[in-house]
Amino acid sequence: MELNPEIRRYYEEAPEVERLQTGCFQLEFARTKELLQERLPQPPATILDVGGGPGAYALWLAELGYEVHLVDPVSHLISQARTRSDNAAKAIASFTVGDARDLKRAGDSTDAVLEFGPLYHLVHEKDRLLALVEASRVLRPGGKVFVAGISRFASALDGLSRDYL
Repeated sequence: MELNPEIRRYYEEAPEVERLQTGCFQLEFARTKELLQERLPQPPATILDVGGGPGAYALWLAELGYEVHLVDPVSHLISQARTRSDNAAKAIASFTVGDARDLKRAGDSTDAVLEFGPLYHLVHEKDRLLALVEASRVLRPGGKVFVAGISRFASALDGLSRDYL
């Protein structure tokens, strides 16, 4: 299974490692952390961060005492996450270049799955459904999947807010 070439190219070139520390994305990061803290099981618990890129959420969760496993289809982002983890107070447990639709993880092995990228990077409905099936497969009974999506109107709203239209 392959990531859309246009999306892969974007993530190989974009400064994703800094994104959540700049501008309006800081609010996204802070609010997402707040929502997760209210809903995640208490540490120690095992979390699979699928599509976690350079590891912003994975590192934060590891520092809170979770065992975090990071999966991303872009090897460059996995390398960035590994470097950041090596310099962190608490390390990410594992790094895998992989696909949300085919997780290389045993069933019933994870307390929570984060999918903050796959559901909008996978452009076909059948692929998004496969990603959700895989997330459910690796969850322990009572586990939770946390997802993010982007509205089809997001680019128009972004253009309006930036005076591009």
